Amino acid sequence: MFYHSKKKKLRGWKRHKRKIEKWKQNAINLDIDYVREHHREYIKLWVFPFYNGLGHRTPPLWYNRLLLDAMIDVYLTWYEKMKKENEDFYLKIWLYDPHFINSQIVVAYKDCLNFYDKTFDKRKEHKGFPYEKFHFLKKKLDKFEWELHIDTDYYDENDLNEWIMDGFKTEKEVQSIKYKAYKTYDIKSEDGTYIQYSIDKGDVWIGTLKNESNTTFFN
Repeated sequence: MFYHSKKKKLRGWKRHKRKIEKWKQNAINLDIDYVREHHREYIKLWVFPFYNGLGHRTPPLWYNRLLLDAMIDVYLTWYEKMKKENEDFYLKIWLYDPHFINSQIVVAYKDCLNFYDKTFDKRKEHKGFPYEKFHFLKKKLDKFEWELHIDTDYYDENDLNEWIMDGFKTEKEVQSIKYKAYKTYDIKSEDGTYIQYSIDKGDVWIGTLKNESNTTFFN
């Protein structure tokens, strides 16, 4: 768990803003040779101290707007590269809300074209895209189709029972997790069958550039 600095006030915002441009320059040059070999690639918001190996920290909204602006520029550059491959491809922005720092850009094609089709459950309830959070980007965001999905945490029954036995969770806390599940299903393994619980922890907006040019090579 990342306890450090969640309560500590960050300083040096000019320096933190420069990190966005550094992330953008590192991300924008899609390694097309890697994609040709592995058929998929992604880039996350690896911007310290908000996203790192120790955990995640929520940036302020104005900082998220700058990050999203950079993400769109990266996406558009990747899009131009993928068009030249003359193949159908999956290229999306996964925009998490409220856990924005988990957002990423994902590309796949050839053998992995449908690799991400079942990554998220679609949200059944209708909800409008949160333009109010990213108001100065509305013209850019309007160039995308945004589909609403669920940001899901998964818990399996074996882990929950172990947590109770090891004292990490009380029976009441485990029951609360089970109660919050919007979906459960059986998982079969070598050890038998157990229940997995799907917990809704927010939204994921999946953005796809509108096909304004009517190109053949875009999903």
